[in-house]
Amino acid sequence: MARINIIRQRHKVGHPAKPSVAEQLVAVSPTLIPFHPEPLGPQPQPMATTEELAFFDRVKKFIGNKQTYNEFLKLLNLFSHDLIAKDMLVDKVSNFISGNKELMDWFKRFVGYDGKADDLIDNAPSTVNKVRLNLCRGLGPSYRLLPKLVSALHSLLVKSIRLNTSQPLGSSKALQR
Repeated sequence: MARINIIRQRHKVGHPAKPSVAEQLVAVSPTLIPFHPEPLGPQPQPMATTEELAFFDRVKKFIGNKQTYNEFLKLLNLFSHDLIAKDMLVDKVSNFISGNKELMDWFKRFVGYDGKADDLIDNAPSTVNKVRLNLCRGLGPSYRLLPKLVSALHSLLVKSIRLNTSQPLGSSKALQR
């Protein structure tokens, strides 16, 4: 006997035809129509003026090295993305163009730099003579006898602190020396 394979297929159920947009608008009250915002295109970037382009051409010629000029542009990019402050930008840019006073002055005007660099911290090492404790005489395992000049300065400092404060610092005999 011959076997007959019967393939069972599901019958496709037809979906009702989708009404057109005009039919949908007629069926819905105008106050209930949802608002579908359309995506906005990219915002037009302001074009550079001829003066700005001339500045960058002059900087490129002044620097003279393509790699160094690219580092200069990277600094400007960091500033445009608000990753560095204006004071730091001017300080770092001065390393590139401070040799040309006209370029530096134009750049400061361009970024609106007012010349006040109060926020910059000078991390230069202090030139104050430091006491070399390894040369001082030991007074026990962890104490050293300070030179007379240093101990005199320390006592003057303690006295000035006492005079400038309204509260007593305490009656420690070490502070009274």
